[in-house]
Amino acid sequence: MSVRADAESLRALPVFRQCDPVHLQVLAFSAEKHTFLRGEYLVEAGAPARLAYFILSGSADLRLAEKDREQTIGQAEPGSFIGEVAMIGGTRYSLSAVARDGVTAAAISRDLFNKVVQEYPEFGRAVHAVLAERLEQSVRELEGVRGIISRARSFSSL
Repeated sequence: MSVRADAESLRALPVFRQCDPVHLQVLAFSAEKHTFLRGEYLVEAGAPARLAYFILSGSADLRLAEKDREQTIGQAEPGSFIGEVAMIGGTRYSLSAVARDGVTAAAISRDLFNKVVQEYPEFGRAVHAVLAERLEQSVRELEGVRGIISRARSFSSL
């Protein structure tokens, strides 16, 4: 793919939907291509999130750790972005992604992301606005769940 096509693919992602295409071209041009063989981990739950991966080809199983094993909860296909929130926030990955078949992905490092933010502050504002919107939506959903739980009967009264 060309840098312009990669940038347009990035712009299709919710986290980058408000970003200037030129800023995304800088990100796409600077991203490193990584290849993963079947069974290799793109990201592992609990590991520090230094990279986010934009899947260009192949697919990966998304897995949550459950006791002594991992449970597959979904798949990431071409056009999926894995680990972006953890990478931007500098936290740890909350799930694992394992190559289902051969995967090629564009790796965006936290350092690269921060360099683009420093160079183009409006890029950072646009990404953070989307993340704030997502957080606000999550809080509203949790408030709804809290309301349901508070109206539920106590287990002790059963």
